[in-house]
Amino acid sequence: MNKARLRSKTAKGGFAKKSRGISIENSLQQKDKTENMFKVAIQKLNILINRFGIENAWYSILATHIYKLHQPHFDYLLKQKEFSNTSIQDSDVLDSISIGEIATLYEYSLSYFNKDKRKQEGQYFTPNDVAQVMAKKTLTFPVGKIWVDPCSGVGNLSFWMVKLQENPESFLINQLYLIDKDALALFIARTLFTLAFQNKSKSLFLDITPRFIVADFLFSSNLPTFDFAILNPPYVEVEPDNLFETAKARNLYVYFLERVIKVSKGFISITPQTFTHGQRLRTLRQLLLTNMRDISIYCFDNVPDTIFRGVKFGSTNTNKVNSIRAGIIVAKTESKSRSFRITPLLRWHTKERTKMLGHIDDYLTDVEPISDTFPKIQKDLLPLYDKMKKTKKCLAYLVSPRPTRYKLIVPSTPRYFISALRKEVSRSSFRILYFYNKQEYDLAYLLLNSSYTYWWWRINDGGMTISEKTLLSLPIPDNIPVDPVLISKIEQSEFTNRVVKKNAGKNNENVKHNADLIEEINQNLFPRFAPALKCLHNNSVITI
Repeated sequence: MNKARLRSKTAKGGFAKKSRGISIENSLQQKDKTENMFKVAIQKLNILINRFGIENAWYSILATHIYKLHQPHFDYLLKQKEFSNTSIQDSDVLDSISIGEIATLYEYSLSYFNKDKRKQEGQYFTPNDVAQVMAKKTLTFPVGKIWVDPCSGVGNLSFWMVKLQENPESFLINQLYLIDKDALALFIARTLFTLAFQNKSKSLFLDITPRFIVADFLFSSNLPTFDFAILNPPYVEVEPDNLFETAKARNLYVYFLERVIKVSKGFISITPQTFTHGQRLRTLRQLLLTNMRDISIYCFDNVPDTIFRGVKFGSTNTNKVNSIRAGIIVAKTESKSRSFRITPLLRWHTKERTKMLGHIDDYLTDVEPISDTFPKIQKDLLPLYDKMKKTKKCLAYLVSPRPTRYKLIVPSTPRYFISALRKEVSRSSFRILYFYNKQEYDLAYLLLNSSYTYWWWRINDGGMTISEKTLLSLPIPDNIPVDPVLISKIEQSEFTNRVVKKNAGKNNENVKHNADLIEEINQNLFPRFAPALKCLHNNSVITI
């Protein structure tokens, strides 16, 4: 958790610098201390919202924070009309918490004040560490240009971008627009940015007023001119809107990306990674490939750690963890040559998060993209992918449309493995495949229980379930040996390696073959790629 603070003893009122060389033990102690302070902040926020309502509660929070800084050059802020009827509280809710934590507090306050509206908004604030990664990517763009944050919220993404500039105050005054429909969020952002970046200006809060625009970026016809965008758009399904080419996608984040692609010279975004493969998002992929020459995409899994920290405030689900599989796009229109790079679905342990985020470029792979799907692939398996693209047959050719005696049951919710079973299992979600003859039945049995099928799913899908399209598109290599001894081992494993997972209060059976058997299958099918295929089941890319 980033320890940058809003409270500062410097004359400029900026964030205090993060200390270096802190031991892991001290760092963990500080993390616990910060989390406890954040819990206290939520308790105080609840009291203020109940007393004043959300808007006046935040005015009171900001006024108290400004007052407690005891810095005369910020006194003019308290003369703003928003603070005219605001009382100063005994304690400073924002003391010693970071911009990302303030964004989370605001997210919480929206859900606390109106849970139904919060659920509809579908906005999840970007954690500090991810926002910093995205901000650093802006340094690879041409300098001296105008940036926009078209759905800024309280400005976490923009904050870290401004902080990286040689002259943050000048950049804020001249090279950045924050746009949002939420006027209160923009007011909070303008206040925080003033406290952090006011330097030579004696009235930065007033100077940057035109740069904080209350508007709907998707539909406004009076937007400022800009070159590049950085954004974390709302993730929420909506009715199709034929104003957009991507109307079939029926999601606000897709509409935001479409508009940014069409009106900017490049952008950095974080969204669900469904844009890499969803059938309804093919038009978005085509727009991206048509309009941008230099594209890098970073894809993140949701186990064991997830990109978005904390919980889904306002969610009515039993599981409150924000488990979105996210993707970061870095795209530019201008480049000496076309480039498309993408990572596999990255996994990491919580303790490895900093290391993973610091090395995400290492996982990028150069591939030839098509609008049908953006293959999320690792470098060492790219030769296998290139070879499989040239095969003439896929699983659909082996599958009978009518029931036969040769039946395989494929549980449809993969996470760390995929299995294909000859024996019935007690579960609610599965697909049944029928085959024409025993030879093709045995071949499919081997392929579907190997790491190869799991790999194909992670390349072309990676959602909560394996789609029929992905499953049936599995390429069938030529001249694959079918070892009857290996077939018998898989059949025996169905009896000895059954596992049960409870979902929605119901037990769901599956078979998780042991690692030695999976490796033997991989060696039998793809000896050259067996070591890399084995690594697919690891719960961290750091160990690869």
